[in-house]
Parts: sequence; structure tokens; C-alpha cells
Amino acid sequence: MWPLKTILYFCLFWVGCLAALVNPIWGVVNYMMAYQTHPPVTWWGKPLLTMGMRFSLLAAGFTVVGLFLARRRVPVCRPMFSAWEGGVLLLLLIAMANVAFGVVFDASAEFAFEKFWKLQVFVLILSRLAISRRNLHLVIWTIVAGSLYLGYDAFTAPHDAFLLGRLEIFGGPDISTSSGASAHLASMLPIIAVAFLIARRWIWKTYAALAGALTFNAVVLCRTRSAFVGLLAGALVAVLMAPKARRFRVHAMLLLGGTMAFSLTDVHYWERMQTLFSKPALRADQAAMSRLDIWSAAARMLADYPTGVGLGNFSTMIGKYDPRYRHRSPHNTLVMCFCELGILGGLAFLLVIFESFRLLFRIRKLCELTDEPLETRIIIYGLMVSLVTYLVSGMGTERFSCESFWWTLVLPLCVYRTVVQEVWVRTHADAMEPEPALWSSAVSWEGLAYGR
Repeated sequence: MWPLKTILYFCLFWVGCLAALVNPIWGVVNYMMAYQTHPPVTWWGKPLLTMGMRFSLLAAGFTVVGLFLARRRVPVCRPMFSAWEGGVLLLLLIAMANVAFGVVFDASAEFAFEKFWKLQVFVLILSRLAISRRNLHLVIWTIVAGSLYLGYDAFTAPHDAFLLGRLEIFGGPDISTSSGASAHLASMLPIIAVAFLIARRWIWKTYAALAGALTFNAVVLCRTRSAFVGLLAGALVAVLMAPKARRFRVHAMLLLGGTMAFSLTDVHYWERMQTLFSKPALRADQAAMSRLDIWSAAARMLADYPTGVGLGNFSTMIGKYDPRYRHRSPHNTLVMCFCELGILGGLAFLLVIFESFRLLFRIRKLCELTDEPLETRIIIYGLMVSLVTYLVSGMGTERFSCESFWWTLVLPLCVYRTVVQEVWVRTHADAMEPEPALWSSAVSWEGLAYGR
């Protein structure tokens, strides 16, 4: 007899799969929840392993089928193609070229390549489904639900899940280590804050607040410096870029949230964070100094292989440049990308990051033309903070092949397309009542539709 949690998850998962055939956005929700809960690593998910189920693959498959069966439920996509997607496709082409011309294509490289192209396929699907306000809300609340689950999982983690006082074993494949989990959860906090601000009922605000508290508590339990630096950068952006219409309220919420967050920390957390501001302590920290050595060896690797060593081959190659660090990760997202996909791949990745920011700044000019101007500003604001938090955290841990990292990169495109469609509908709905003053103060439709 299966446990009740197993039965509940099994039923909900298949409900999500079938719902994707009616409306594919539910397939996206199902996929994102499967990623965040990751049943194979849970006690209640063990019975499902005997069935050989691949939850993410099944959820993605039903989503793709739903795209064809329920085409009328797929939102209008404007523009049809963007520079952001061009950067992603270029990365995929470079990764494919490295399969043929890279250093080696062993089992680890094959696994990394398979994961990368599947990840990018889902990201491209997300960029064409989460492009209406309703669908965007579903994605935001799915992130809140997943963060609540992970936060509760960390809160109830057993003693053997901790190593040297740090939470190390919980979450899914991309977020199963302390550095990966804390970077993910820290960057989800601004999105949870968005959900809190846009929620219109207190029951949903309470739900988001609880998710935020448990999520930050999990970040504290991980005790990672990269996430701490990411949160500092995100907090600075949050203070400086708060929407004018709600600046006082947002600053008050940041102050209250910061005070409550501080109450969740302990002495051991701050002892570890203080090493960032003490040169002797930092030099004595083996983990910090090893990263400098690895980055130095990575620079020599890139000089020898400017076209890249291929996805999944960094850990295989790094031992040749510094034998002390065989099979080690670079602990840096940019270093990983440049070394594995070469200079061209690194530049394509930087293009994607640049486009994410450019889209957010671009749509700020059009908020007043949308159906919900204030809500749109809040979403843009939250995504900006989330993206900065994840990028800065990613300088101390490898996030290039992490799915949730790409969620923060693609969501600006999703909001952009949502705004473009709403603006198009408003400016074409009634030809007898144009709004020339507002429209001319923003940007022309032709330029907007084609990304100019």
C-alpha cells in the first residue's frame, strides 16, 4: 500500500498531465512542480521509482502534445521571434558543434548535453505560454508553491541532512547542495514578494508570506556566502528601483521583511558571513582559496581551447591544469560557460543576459498602456531583483545548467510578450478612440513588435 503522500502526488501529477491536453500552461505548472519537489529523492517518492516514471519528461511531453491539441488556448505571441531566443538557439548550436568537435564525448558529457537541450526546449516553450497575465500569474504562484515546499522540507530536515552545520541534502538535482539550493531560494524570494504585493486577498498574502519566511529560513540553514552576496546585491537593487507609485510601501515592507529575516539568523550564520569581510579569515578558508586556484586553471584551459571543451567536460579537464582539483566544479557560472562552450558561447550567454535586462527596461515605458499598470511595474521590479540576485549568487556557484536559473532569464521575455499583446489589443480594439498622446510617448508598435 502506498503512503497517502505518494497517492496524492501521483493523482495530482496525472491530473496535471491531462489538464495540459486541455490547456498546455498546466503542463508548464506540472513540470515546474515536478522539478521543485523531485519525488525520486523523497521517502514518499521511492515507491514511484519502481514504475520507472520520469516525471519531468512526462510533464514536458504532455505539454508539447497540448500545444497541438489545444492551440486555441495558446496565447498570441508577439513578437514571434526575439533576440533573446536567438541567443539561446546560438548556444544550442555551439553545444551541438562541441559534441562533434569537442575534446571528449563520454557519459558525463552526453548527460550534460542531453540535460541542456531539454532545458532549453522547456524554456522556449515557457516563453510562448506564460505570455498572458493569467498564465504569468500561474507561473508566479507555482514558484511560490515550490518554494514553500522546499522551505518546509528544509525546516523539517533530519540531522543527517546537515554537514558541518550546513544543510546539504534536500531539494532536486539542481538544488540538492547547499550552494545550489541557497542560490535558487534566494532568487525566488523577490518573486514571492511579487506574489504578496499583487495578491488581492489576505489569504493569498498570508500564503506568500509563509512561503517567504520558510524560504529565507532555508537560505540561512544552507549558510552559503554566494547567496548572501546575491541577497545584498538584490536588496540594493530593491531599494534603488522600487516603483514610484508604491515606493514608501515597498521600502516599509523591505524594512519589515529585513528585520524579520534577521531574526531567523543565528550566530553561526554570521560567523561564516563575516569571513567575507576579513582578509585573514578569507585566506585561511580552503573553499574560498580553492576557487581562485580553479579559476586560474580555467583561464589556462580557455586559452588552450578557445572554442570550448564541450558541455560536461570541465570537471574532466580541470585536473590536467591543476591536479589538486580533479573532477571539481568551477563554482562560477560564467567560468563554466566560457570554458565549456568557448568564447563564442560565452558571448552568446552574455547576449541572453543583456536581452533579459533590456526587455525589462524596455517594457517599463509601456506599463501605463497595459491592463494593470501598477501590477506590471511590480512584476518587472521583482524580476529585476530576482535576476540580479541569481546572477550575483552565480558568481560563487555554477548555475549555467540549472533550470530555475533559466526561469529567471526567460521570465522577462514572458512579461515583455504579455505587455506587447495587451498594448496591441488596447490600441487596436477601438479605432475610433485612439490614444495618440500616450502611445507616442512610449514607442511605436512596429518598433516594439520587432524589438527595435
